[in-house]
Amino acid sequence: MGLGSDTEIEILLEKYFVKNCTKEEKQRLFEILSSPENEKSIKEILYSHLDEYSFDSDIQQDIDSERIYNQIMTDLQLPKTREPESLLLRRRTRMRQIFIQGLSVAAVFCIAFFLGSIFNQSDNENADKHIISTTFNEIKAPLGSKSEIKLADGTIVILNAGSLLKYKPDFNMNNRDLFLEGEAYFKVAKNTNLPLIVSAGNINIKATGTEFNVKAYNDENIVETTLVEGKVEISQKGVTDEKRMLELKPDQKAIYVRESDKMTLGEINEIEPLAVKPAKIATENLLVSPKADIDQVIAWTQDKMIIRGENLENLCVKLQRKYDVTFVFGNEDIKKCRFSGILLDETLEQVLNVIKLTAPVDYLLDGKIVLMISNKEKIEKYSKHMKK
Repeated sequence: MGLGSDTEIEILLEKYFVKNCTKEEKQRLFEILSSPENEKSIKEILYSHLDEYSFDSDIQQDIDSERIYNQIMTDLQLPKTREPESLLLRRRTRMRQIFIQGLSVAAVFCIAFFLGSIFNQSDNENADKHIISTTFNEIKAPLGSKSEIKLADGTIVILNAGSLLKYKPDFNMNNRDLFLEGEAYFKVAKNTNLPLIVSAGNINIKATGTEFNVKAYNDENIVETTLVEGKVEISQKGVTDEKRMLELKPDQKAIYVRESDKMTLGEINEIEPLAVKPAKIATENLLVSPKADIDQVIAWTQDKMIIRGENLENLCVKLQRKYDVTFVFGNEDIKKCRFSGILLDETLEQVLNVIKLTAPVDYLLDGKIVLMISNKEKIEKYSKHMKK
């Protein structure tokens, strides 16, 4: 019974990692780990996970492999066996050799990552500075593209360009926690017993089954949450008082101003003209747009860009992500030029030509750098048109 297939070993280690092993499976895992026939497979599986992590070389040298082994043995909590003590001792010794002597320091470090989160919480007080935190799964959408993923619970997430989504390996077991940097559209699978919580900026968005869009790029001063259908609850991180939570209705948008860089109401109105109604919760950082333009908010998920009275500066921020370029302004005054229209699958040069035709702006394209400059001949004509 000692010999185990690679698939069985992988499954048992994964179940052990997410605290989902039965007593029988723990016993089977011990049998496999202490069997000499499985040594090669165990090493290969553990080594295969090394590429998933980046290691600090200084930390690697201080790993207490004996302590890690003892923690694993304690956690298995094996039942009493009728095996002779000498046989049991040989099996345990063999297991120690496989895990400690047979693997490099880096591989033992990987074990700490791969199995570390299953250790009892009561040991945390005595844990030294080398205990490793839980790792995250990551999905990225590079600049110039978007990504779509279906999570283990059935939730669908579409990531906009330049965005990152993270979640723990035990997602949909003990939690449905997601961490967002950038913009994403969520189609949340319904589960009232295990709410999905999106952490973005300094807010948490709680949902049980709904559709909503979150925009939380690190280089922007606000976090926007737009509800399409269902309901969501929004709160600042660390706040548990229900009276300080905001419940959005469909077609509403919540706008949170990051505490590190507060904006004036006038600046917010430049980005979201309807954001003039303060949220009815105890915070000065959260505003509500009572009627959001849903088509405009989610147009990016359909490879469209709907522009309605947007100034050139904000428009270029979106174009940078969509086309993976960098805009440089030669004149500050052209940043205030406003545009309206719908962009579909146009190339960057097609978009720039439209901007050039409708505003007193010229451009120079050099690789991935776009220089925007004013066209003095068009300025007067443009100014007269805007005054009408």
